[in-house]
Amino acid sequence: MNQMKTIIKKAGMFYMALSFGLTSCETFDFGQEMGQKVICIISDDDLVFTGMHDLNEPESTGYISVNCGGSLHIDRDVEVVMEYSPEVLAQYNKSKYDIDEEKYAKELDSRYYTIPEMRVTLKASSADTYDTMPIRVRPEGLSPDSIYFIPLRIRSVSAYSVNPDKSQVLYRVYMKNLYARSDEASIYNATGTTRKDGENEVEAAASQTFHPLTKNTFRIFAGIKGYETDADVIRKNGIIVQVNEDHSLTMRPYDEDSIEVAPVDASRPDYYGEYSLSEVYGGKKRQRFDFKYKYRFKGDTQWETVNLRSLRNVTLDLIDAVSYTHLRAHETRGNL
Repeated sequence: MNQMKTIIKKAGMFYMALSFGLTSCETFDFGQEMGQKVICIISDDDLVFTGMHDLNEPESTGYISVNCGGSLHIDRDVEVVMEYSPEVLAQYNKSKYDIDEEKYAKELDSRYYTIPEMRVTLKASSADTYDTMPIRVRPEGLSPDSIYFIPLRIRSVSAYSVNPDKSQVLYRVYMKNLYARSDEASIYNATGTTRKDGENEVEAAASQTFHPLTKNTFRIFAGIKGYETDADVIRKNGIIVQVNEDHSLTMRPYDEDSIEVAPVDASRPDYYGEYSLSEVYGGKKRQRFDFKYKYRFKGDTQWETVNLRSLRNVTLDLIDAVSYTHLRAHETRGNL
């Protein structure tokens, strides 16, 4: 909430600055100008406000913030009633992507979220100039490859005026688990070896991008293939990694019609490597995946065996504290 307060305070200063904008022929009524109050929704220039939702929780709460700009505090309670506004999303997609509809952001389906009450009340008795409207999101099942928005706008206010340029908002849903997050590229540095059937083993190094799927699964690309956003490339190369309670890894195809994945050791049919978390310098944590598997594309007869160690250093605020505590309680390996 501290970050939200900072954003809102800056917005309030902006609207206060607007109240001093005068043309050379205007007569300045100080009392009137200082008393102007304008209701707005906090967002960026594209009318977007974001929320991060943890896949370790079945449901988590995000917020949109309604603010009253102006130099003087409100002298009465202000009820701000919200409503859905799909046209805001339509305008966003048109301005961003024009006719390239494959790139269009999606309206979040109602089964993934609940808004308990479509209103915000700004209290005259509160020291803050804003209040928030909770949005409860259930992120499991969402694709890391799609942009999801909840489009909203102000329908009415009980007092004062509304800034028409900030009367709408697109609430963007991001998600994360212990291993990856969708608001930024989750990059791991991988080194090791690969070997195709009938060929010599070769040294390998790559940057791997992880995408969160559920609380204990994420998606990678097979081998050392670099990440691409193309849907066909994702289907062909995608592998789902599951982190089990004992920190062992299980893998399966992202699209069973495109790729096969199998363990290297036939005596351990469900073993594809291990995961560990350790302490490193500066209070950071090191996440480590030891991948051991083989894969082939459908129609191919030749397997490629992969033996990679993937590492990422993170601060604790980038991963889920509950999951981290749970993991440390079961940790059996020492620092790397």
